Order: sequence, then structure tokens, then C-alpha cells
Amino acid sequence: MPSRGSKDERPLLRRALLAWHRRHALAAPWRETRDPYHVLVAAVMAQQTQMSRVLLKFDEFIGAFPTVEGLARARPSRVLRVWEGMGYNLRALRLHRAAKVVVDMGGFPRTAAELEQIEGIGPFTAAIISSFAFGEPAAAVDTNVRRVVARLAGDVDVTLTDRDAQPAADALISRRAPASWNQAIMDLGGRVCTPRSPKCDACPIAPWCRSAPKLGAQPQRVREPRAGYRPRPRFEGSRRQQRGRIVQVLREVPPGQSLSPAQLRRQLGADGIPELLEALERDGLVRRLPGGRVRLP
Repeated sequence: MPSRGSKDERPLLRRALLAWHRRHALAAPWRETRDPYHVLVAAVMAQQTQMSRVLLKFDEFIGAFPTVEGLARARPSRVLRVWEGMGYNLRALRLHRAAKVVVDMGGFPRTAAELEQIEGIGPFTAAIISSFAFGEPAAAVDTNVRRVVARLAGDVDVTLTDRDAQPAADALISRRAPASWNQAIMDLGGRVCTPRSPKCDACPIAPWCRSAPKLGAQPQRVREPRAGYRPRPRFEGSRRQQRGRIVQVLREVPPGQSLSPAQLRRQLGADGIPELLEALERDGLVRRLPGGRVRLP
């Protein structure tokens, strides 16, 4: 916990970071609203996706499904079609299912603990919604936040897991401005306290950071192995790529029509189509019809 001697300097650290963020905040439509539905959509879109792609797709998605009720009523096939270009198609279905649960509940719960009980809403998304929409001081921990709190404590190589980092993030959050705080610390990790070559000389909270002297001395040598890290499998030629190609081909089929496995095989020039279709059907991404033909759900 950032402190000097016996004096707790967290209030000074908070003021410094929030002042930096007022000058350097990244603009995004969901950051200017207290609508929990907009925040949910943005948080799900941002998972494993560059912010530039989210910014392009967010307005289109909200235009197609302006309310959580509208999304809940939509057919999964339409949600998948609007989701085109975002990748990780299961996220679209999880978002759709979460919308149905919210509508069945009569609206969004107001606390992170309650939101986290909804399938498809994890701890990070729950904290984002509750802090942005309802002002709850719930700390959102992602890769960038974990890096910041770890380095503040002197963990240069960031060996903490998200769960390990949560208590420190909870202790740091501004109770008066939780939404601004969550935005600020995420932006700091993404733009200043980066995995390699962190910009400690531009960091507003460097005076309280136990890692800053070490990072400043050897910025090019910084490495950040994630806890339990495994190299990401190749995407090219992978099953994930093939699954995505099948969903994309089915997106291009007019609503109400379907394709046979043989037609898919000819279009994709790939083997193993039946096995891939079985997996996609289990995940709810395709629907198989009598006779073996398939379409979006």
C-alpha cells in the first residue's frame, strides 16, 4: 500500500491520478453515460479486443439493439450477424443470455456482487457496470490494473494474479469517484505503466511507486510473465479459426436459409466439418436441422 512512514498517502495518490486523467482521458461513448446496458455492451466487446475495433462496432450494436429489452428479444442469429468483425463469437451469445437474465430480473442489479451472479458477467464486468452506472466503489481488475497495483507494491515482474491484486485495487479505489478511478487506472496501465518500457517519467503516481527506481534504471529489460502463463496457440489454421470461418459463412446466408455440411466443405476447402459443427452446436453458435443442414441459431 503506497505510504511514507506512518502517513497514509493514498489520498494524494488518488488526487494525482485523477488529475492526470482529467487531462488525458480516452474518449469513448460508454464513458459518458450511466446506462448500465451501454456499459455492459462495451465491457463485453472490450474483452480481448482492441479499443479501436470496439469504437467502430459499439454504435452499430447499440443502434441495432437500443435497449437491454431489445437485445433480449432478438434472435441469436441476428445478434451474431451484428457482431460480425468482433471475433470471439461466444461473447455475443453470452451478452445475449445476460440481457435475457437482466430482463427476467426486472432490471440491472446495482452491486457488483449481484451482477456477478448473472451468467456471462464476470468480476471485471460486474465492477465496471456497478461503478460506472451506480457509483459503487467496486475496483475493476484487468491486466493493466493488475500491473499498476503490482508495481506500486514493488513487484516489477508482475507475478500477481487478478485475484491476488483485487485487495490492493479495492484499497486504492476512490470512493467519491469510482467510475473515474477505474477509467484512470486502466488508462494508466495501458498507456504509461506498460509491460515493456514503462514511461515512469510521465507517470503521475511514480512518487509512490516502489518499482519506479528499478524500472527507470532498466526500462528495456522489463518482462511481465502472467501467472500461469501459457503461450497463445497459433490462430492460423487452428480450430478456432475454422469455427470462426463457419460462423462467417453462415452469416452470409440469407435469414431462414441453411447450408449442408458438404456445401460448407466446398466453400471452406476444409476437412473435419462434422466435428466442428458438433462443437459449434454445443456452444449454441449453430443450429442443425433435420437432414443435417445448418444455419445460425
